[in-house]
Amino acid sequence: MNTRTQPSVTVGVDFGTLAGRSVVVAVEDGTELGSAVHDYPHGAIDRALPTTGESLPPDWALQHPRHWQEVLRVAVPEALDAAGVRPEQMIGTDFTACTVLPVLADGTPWP
Repeated sequence: MNTRTQPSVTVGVDFGTLAGRSVVVAVEDGTELGSAVHDYPHGAIDRALPTTGESLPPDWALQHPRHWQEVLRVAVPEALDAAGVRPEQMIGTDFTACTVLPVLADGTPWP
C-alpha cells in the first residue's frame, strides 16, 4: 500500500525517571495505535556515578544521557511496530524532555 494512502502518525516520547516511553498516535483523530516502554539500565542515578563511582550529594537524582538515545533506538521502533505502521508514515515527533516556558500573546516570556 502506498504511504500516501496510509494514515499519518505522530510519535510522542517521554523521558521519565526510570524509563522512557513512546506512543504512536493517528494524526487524524488522536487514536493511540501503539506504545512501548524502555527501562533505563541504571534507573535513577541517586547514589554514585556509574562511570566513575563518584558519590552524589544527598537528594540528587540523575539520568544517563545514553538512556535517552536508547529510548529513541529501542522504544520508538517498538511502538511503531506495535502500531503496525512504517516510519515513513511519521510526520512529527513530540518530546517531554523540554522546558515549558509560558509566554505572552506577543511571544515574550511571561514574567
